[in-house]
Amino acid sequence: MIKKTLFILAIFTVIYTDLFAQPSSFLLHDNWKTKRATDVLADGTEITSSSFKHEGWIEATVPGTVLTTLLNNKQIPDPFFGMNNNLIPDVHDTGRDYYTYWFYNEFVLPEIKEDQQVWISFRGINYFADIFLNGKRINTDTHQGMYLREKYLITPYLNKGKENRLAVWVAPPDPVGNPNGGQGGDGTIGRNVTMQFTAGWDWICPVRDRNTGIWDQVKIEITGTVDLRDPFVEMRVPGVREPGAKQQPAYLKPSAELVNPSSTAVQGTLTVSVDGQTKSVKVTLNPFEVKASSLPEFKIENPRLWWPNGMGEQPMYNVKFDFVVQSGSNLDSEEVTIGIRETGNYRDEKIRSKVFTVNGQKVFIKGGNWIASDMLMRNSKERYEAEVRLHAGMNMNMIRIWGGGLTERPEFYDACDKYGILVWQDLWISGDCNGEWNDPTKKESQARRKAYPDNHNLFLESAIDQIKMLRNHPSLYMWCGSNETLPVADILKALEEVIFPRYDPGRYFLEYSTSAELMTNSIGGVGDGPYGIREPEKIFTERSFPFNPETGSIGIPNFDGLIKFMPEDELVPPQGPRPGRSWQYHKYLPLMDFPDRYGKVKDIRDFCFKAQLVSYEQYRALQEAFNHKMWDWYAGMLVWKNQNPWTALRGSFYDYYLDYQGGYFGFKHAAAPIHIQLNLNDSVVCALNQTALKSNLLTARVMLYDMHGKLLSEENKDITLQAHGMELLNKVALPENTNEVFFLKLQLTDRDKVVDENLYWLSNMQHSYEKLNELGKVTVTTEINKTGEGQSVIKISNPENETAFFIRLKVTDSSNELVLPVYFTENYITLLPGDAKEITLDLSAGKVNGSLNDLRLVIEGWNVLPEEIKF
Repeated sequence: MIKKTLFILAIFTVIYTDLFAQPSSFLLHDNWKTKRATDVLADGTEITSSSFKHEGWIEATVPGTVLTTLLNNKQIPDPFFGMNNNLIPDVHDTGRDYYTYWFYNEFVLPEIKEDQQVWISFRGINYFADIFLNGKRINTDTHQGMYLREKYLITPYLNKGKENRLAVWVAPPDPVGNPNGGQGGDGTIGRNVTMQFTAGWDWICPVRDRNTGIWDQVKIEITGTVDLRDPFVEMRVPGVREPGAKQQPAYLKPSAELVNPSSTAVQGTLTVSVDGQTKSVKVTLNPFEVKASSLPEFKIENPRLWWPNGMGEQPMYNVKFDFVVQSGSNLDSEEVTIGIRETGNYRDEKIRSKVFTVNGQKVFIKGGNWIASDMLMRNSKERYEAEVRLHAGMNMNMIRIWGGGLTERPEFYDACDKYGILVWQDLWISGDCNGEWNDPTKKESQARRKAYPDNHNLFLESAIDQIKMLRNHPSLYMWCGSNETLPVADILKALEEVIFPRYDPGRYFLEYSTSAELMTNSIGGVGDGPYGIREPEKIFTERSFPFNPETGSIGIPNFDGLIKFMPEDELVPPQGPRPGRSWQYHKYLPLMDFPDRYGKVKDIRDFCFKAQLVSYEQYRALQEAFNHKMWDWYAGMLVWKNQNPWTALRGSFYDYYLDYQGGYFGFKHAAAPIHIQLNLNDSVVCALNQTALKSNLLTARVMLYDMHGKLLSEENKDITLQAHGMELLNKVALPENTNEVFFLKLQLTDRDKVVDENLYWLSNMQHSYEKLNELGKVTVTTEINKTGEGQSVIKISNPENETAFFIRLKVTDSSNELVLPVYFTENYITLLPGDAKEITLDLSAGKVNGSLNDLRLVIEGWNVLPEEIKF
């Protein structure tokens, strides 16, 4: 056993030594301990001394928050279940000391050479922090804020070749705010530069510690005598470009910040390499100097351009930065990944809105609002990848990061780069906390709140820092100063006139989300909304804002998801505006009588299933109403909201556990780049093209069936859709004097290939679909063909003489738990007699209990006999 241990240690030492032969870094995320500060009768100097005993300290989660650590140590109940959150003390009631904690770690470094420097960087601490290493305090001033990255030179404090002891004292924001039920509680959380939703909103409960903690990466970096920071690549892609065509040149201009922490001047060469080209510039750094250095412009011939989802591909380029001295030593290196594209916008006076462009092509915005991935900041690359992939899968092209949340992490932006999702990033101000209107739930006056946050310099410093962190991402389309209110004058002036022109000059900055600069508000109100359930046909006639940054509907999980957080005694259909206590606590947005339009709700399973039907209709109608007036009334729309960072019962397309809801596929169909649809108000069919290329010759097919799948009529028309264009087709008339339900199938085909398909259930008895209960039971035929590890093609057919309505597919493991996330190209499908569909399934990222050999495809539906098929 001893020999084996020594052998492993020897291998580790060789690898570790080689790791530090060149500039390098590693994450410091393991082996953290923590304890409440009031229970530690010592300061940071003592805590990081060799004689201090860490008795009674518990394992800490880093990155994470105090609540994350307490939850992982089973010291608090799960705040996502039932009303458990009410059992967790709130920092407003306990005082800030209750959630003020020490975090402690030990690490050993290999031998550090004379010409090397060691740094520690924190990518996010909320909110106050003092940092100690080996008995010395390493930050002169207490860290403040949630977003400001901190990087400290620790070479002088190291125990070289020995154990290094690190301690971080972390305290909550001040004030923490009173979670009194208002939007952002009493609003005083807005006095800080932090996320505001932690004081509670109408879609989330209060986060009891206000997300206090070391919530993002901690990294150790080893460099030479110069630290290369924040490399940046500005770009120009002049002219109007076409996806897939041979391109005229694009131009890249790189720059970087160089830091000399020593008392000796350094001369060297900053070198940048991209696409087989290399350019360099000589740089002299005086002692302790920080210098921004730029290089000559690169000309990239026939560049592979980056396009938004639905308009083209998303190729990426690697750009390598090195700082090398005359001896040939590479003092530091950084590599960034970029997508070559140019964003822009212009005012369209017909629409009375900004129109957003990429590579000179206008983009009809189809997207939604994002809060955060997880209420407790349990962020991960894997979850970001899953959520962004889900957005791309429903044909969205933009996500807005709402101003009461956070600046999203680079891993989120990496996923958006990969999937072509443009990002609108708000800064940390909201109309609710920051005084846009009088509000009796707020502690301070409207005028006082308009001056929030208290520390304007911290806000601006944080903005600069976050810009530097994110500005290379092609997905980052725009910055926005705040949500629904104008930032305080001095902050706005600095952002507009100094910060964005200097640090991110090629990117659009919007003052606030509902600004007249974005669109003309001719219908009153704040400039966004509405948010509740609506009659689908009325969405087509009730004119909305030319660019609506927030409008949405409902979000109810499937029964599989609901049982994970709803107490058993409350698993009953919600009745009226005041349902059970846990339903209210999880912010249930009532569905009114909509589920009963499909027949009286029988039980909670029936309610959840019918809620998916309602959700499908709601979100398809919402997007198709905007489609119908594309480039006439509207330039785009963002749904409020796409997802929930906890187990909420409000607007969303998938639940907290990443299971699809019906609205996901309703929106997915409506947002198809080349699409055929029905105006639910006037029954006119239209086809539209939201891409930058003219379509092939297509056949538009309009087929009306009775409820049981008998074809009643069919009309076909050959059309060619111009880029960004639309064509009105025929008007559909249902048979009169009947209370039957009908199915309308719309198709666009390119020869024998179906380009787009859309199926509606319609009734002459307005809003009544109860006749669907007369459909006979159907057994569908299913074939699974595995195409790779975790990849399958599912062919599902209806061999019977009856419609198979609203079929849901899901995957379960040996314990009957849903496997999530999984990615179906289609779901909640309806098959008329003789119909068949091929659906691609990717479950390679799904969490599985037990063996992959025990996975089952489960088929269920309105009138479909349930079936389980082993993979």
